[in-house]
Amino acid sequence: MNLETRKNLTRPRRILSIDGGGIRGVIAAEILLKIEDILCNRDTPWNCLADYFDLIGGTSTGSILASALAMGMRVQDILDLYVNHGHDIFSPNVFWKRWLFSRYKSQPLERRLKDLFGDKTLDSNELKTFLAIVSKNATTARNYFFINHPDNRFYDDNQSLPLWQLIRASTAAPSFFPPQSMTVKTHGKKHDYEFIDGGMSMFNNPGFQLFVEATQPQYRICWKTGADNLLLVSIGTGFSSNTIAFERAKRHTILNWAPYAIGTLMEDASVQQNFIMGLIGTTPPELQRRMDDELRNLSIPICRELQDLQHSDASPHATQLSNLLTYHRYTTVFSETRFQDLKLKSITPNQVAAMDAVAQIPALKEIGQAIADEQVRPEYFDNFLHPDSE
Repeated sequence: MNLETRKNLTRPRRILSIDGGGIRGVIAAEILLKIEDILCNRDTPWNCLADYFDLIGGTSTGSILASALAMGMRVQDILDLYVNHGHDIFSPNVFWKRWLFSRYKSQPLERRLKDLFGDKTLDSNELKTFLAIVSKNATTARNYFFINHPDNRFYDDNQSLPLWQLIRASTAAPSFFPPQSMTVKTHGKKHDYEFIDGGMSMFNNPGFQLFVEATQPQYRICWKTGADNLLLVSIGTGFSSNTIAFERAKRHTILNWAPYAIGTLMEDASVQQNFIMGLIGTTPPELQRRMDDELRNLSIPICRELQDLQHSDASPHATQLSNLLTYHRYTTVFSETRFQDLKLKSITPNQVAAMDAVAQIPALKEIGQAIADEQVRPEYFDNFLHPDSE
């Protein structure tokens, strides 16, 4: 299906959102494998996830997964890239400690992105579905959402930008990789900017922004809202409460605090976005319980409690928002108790939490498989199996 045909579909819409998290993208890939197995088989009309989803968006490592999926790649092929090249991508910068530069060189990552996406641009006709890539403009301190939908209000300015550069910008986590320079049009005029990881914002989990971009009139795409009209599937990369042992924090140097601050921002932002989606979306009860557990781990109010208040006599005039879409969230907290529940007793939470834990790729695969087995159910998609002709 070409993008013009997809643009004019009248059936209910389906969105896929993928969090950032560095090498923990392996977890997301394993979850996506299960979803692909459900949706893309000999009994369904879809050959890949790009055939099923109308918009795929991601931040940081999620932008790699999202872009590859939007091109029609199978999930196993993308997962193989992480497994086979993860160690190369996180190639240490020998000067990073001496001069406090970025921990890793950008060239290995850039080579892989160029190998995968070549000279394709955001408007490439090789993209099988609509794509969103999240980054942050460090020069202007503005969040940027690069979207290939021709009705998007910034499409004319962004359409000719190389995909590999957009993904490189989205993955430029400070202290891990250097910023990415790009020449971007703003109001029709070209400007040179430096971009950093989209996770350096509230959109490490881009789910809510994808919902806004797809439905709100000011962004011009204008898909219908409603629990029967819109499905958004959000894939996490796991999250940690980032605890520090008593009296150890006061001995931290800037080299300790920099990755801690980045990791904590990304974790908190992802969970906060999930909280918002829980308020506005309808979720299967078992997934709702998992979402509540995610929020509880970071002391955020549980969605169900606020929804109950919203519908109670104490709030008779509250606008009922919880049916704006159907929402699925797949992820887990990294904790010993949770890993025991998932039968992952041999995996140490702290060892797999880091965004650059490439030595833990086998463990990350196990975590992703366990989440998929526990949480992803074929029946969750039953109300969104409409053929494209509808």
